[in-house]
Amino acid sequence: MLVDTATDDVDGLAVWDWAEGCELPGGTFAIERLGVGHRCETWLVWSVRLWAPAVLKAARPHQIHHPRAVKSLRRETAALAGNLHPALPRLLADGTDGTDGTDGTDDPIPHILVEYVDGPSLADELEDNGLLTVPETANLGAQLLPALMALHSRELAHLDVKPENVVLRDSRPVLIDFGSTRRIGSEQPAGHPVGTEGYASPAQEACEPVSAEMDLYSLGRTLAEACGELPDGLRFLLDPHPTAQRALTALADAAGELRPWPAWLRA
Repeated sequence: MLVDTATDDVDGLAVWDWAEGCELPGGTFAIERLGVGHRCETWLVWSVRLWAPAVLKAARPHQIHHPRAVKSLRRETAALAGNLHPALPRLLADGTDGTDGTDGTDDPIPHILVEYVDGPSLADELEDNGLLTVPETANLGAQLLPALMALHSRELAHLDVKPENVVLRDSRPVLIDFGSTRRIGSEQPAGHPVGTEGYASPAQEACEPVSAEMDLYSLGRTLAEACGELPDGLRFLLDPHPTAQRALTALADAAGELRPWPAWLRA
């Protein structure tokens, strides 16, 4: 079943044509395709080892021998391996080295297995139910920012924070899709900025070296989309050099009674 392919309607290149219930890499079984990217595609699968749903990210058929596909998957393993933050998904298995990471057998398709976060994306929530209030938006940001700070403490930046990459699990945000993650201070490809237009900062669009400030800008753009317009106290997120500590305080103030930590704790 692993050799069956089809053609993607968007880019005209090959995708896996896996039928529901067929066996996939990592000791998993296909449930449904969740999305297709440039180098990899994402599937909801059933993990036999965990006896639970999970997310499989696998190199597309024409990318299985391309080093950049493996490099993209390994960016995700670098970001999520050993993660303890509840607003980031857990890495369940790493199949980028030719094995599925569980029984040592050869696996021809580079892949990773990540925790399945059940819930709508922030983009879907806004489309279905309209804008959030300012306190709701600030509460959202106050939960996402510490997750970004956890990445930054490991010298990594996400670089693709946007509503489509925020999933609401029981109304609590979880940041997903770490294929664009880069080490802070590293160079972007000349003329090819990482991230998504409209959410990437001017410095990111200019292909300047990767910085944590780029994620803060993207968070600001995401929050602006969530409530329509950033309130005055949060507009500094779109400045050239916002700081995480200032943002934590400002988000807590704007969230009011919705703030996700006790009022007696200082950011």
